[in-house]
Amino acid sequence: MHIGINAQLLSFSQNYRNGGISRYIRYLLAGLANQPGPHEYTIFVNGQNVIDHLSDVAGKDVTGRPGQTQITFVPEPWSESRPISRVVWEQMKLPGLLREKRIDVFHSPANVLPERLSPDCATIVTLHDLAFLRYPHVLTRSKRLYHRTFTMHSLQRATMIIANSNSTRQDAIELAGIPANHIRMVYPCIDERFSNVILDEELESFRKAQGLTNGYLLYLGTLEPRKNITTLIEAYAHLRNIYNRVEKLVLVGSKGWLFDSIFQRVHELDLDSEVLFPGFVSDSEQLFWYHAASAFVYPSLYEGFGMPVTEALACGIPVVTSNVSSLPEAGVKLALTVDPHDSEAMARAMNKTLTSEPLRRECQTQAEKVRQQFSEQRMAEQTVDVYEQSAALHAARHLKMSVS
Repeated sequence: MHIGINAQLLSFSQNYRNGGISRYIRYLLAGLANQPGPHEYTIFVNGQNVIDHLSDVAGKDVTGRPGQTQITFVPEPWSESRPISRVVWEQMKLPGLLREKRIDVFHSPANVLPERLSPDCATIVTLHDLAFLRYPHVLTRSKRLYHRTFTMHSLQRATMIIANSNSTRQDAIELAGIPANHIRMVYPCIDERFSNVILDEELESFRKAQGLTNGYLLYLGTLEPRKNITTLIEAYAHLRNIYNRVEKLVLVGSKGWLFDSIFQRVHELDLDSEVLFPGFVSDSEQLFWYHAASAFVYPSLYEGFGMPVTEALACGIPVVTSNVSSLPEAGVKLALTVDPHDSEAMARAMNKTLTSEPLRRECQTQAEKVRQQFSEQRMAEQTVDVYEQSAALHAARHLKMSVS
């Protein structure tokens, strides 16, 4: 088959655009490049610089090698500061490119399909979450409108849907009315860099350089309302006041939207010197932030998957996360889960991650198992299976229509 993938949201920018969906696309392309098989791939990306960056990721050649998957990149640049230009390109120009290149199966890894696709092309959309239906108030008006217009219509039209968790799959059935047999669940993967060994001396040097020799609790993700960071800050205040802990709280990530309340709450609780905001950090630096942390906390109100939880566990770090949506799945029965609205329960769980040696040892022992469960190869293999199932289902539908 000739498979087309819209990788326009793959970004190497040093901001929130290089977040969950971008990383999902990056790891998928790297996995497909190393996945032997008969299929040919055409990947649409945002400019030549993305292709150049891809070839340097973890030392991998994503353009394919002799005897491996054939991958062709099509650079179609647009300014990341003007996302409307990408939407226009996807809806107006991309359908013609798919017909021109005779694409058999088209995959949109980011929720939305073009409207005017050829009837000869099977379509797949990866659904990352339905936050715009579950928690519409935590999104801007423009984002709600975009998803209600484009994502919902795409889910109804797709030949098949890839859900990134069982929770997302159930949301698609309940909230969007998608038939269960049209959805396949494929977990995202952890990048192979999480298997890298970091020496204790290196971690000590990192903590010293950051002024964190007394340890720290880590959050890593975009600063936005859905992540429930103000409740985390309140839980951290309880941790200091009730349990007399001295570890600092480090909130790593770019500013997303509606983030002012986060900084305001830190100031109201007089924690300006105890809560740190390093901003966006590179992939290589992320590993140090994870490994050097005393514990990881991710109290999001809703996640399609919640990859930072799994990444922290893959580093052997104890985790506190929410007991809602997909986060228990991401925690693989190792993370401590709490009501995301209960700051005192969150503080108790945070204290346990800092004081329970059996819990800390178990997380260290299970780290390799977590990395294997969420491997790049496994995600690529399961995604290729969906491509093949989608093509077969599309062909069967066309045959039925022609007979009738």
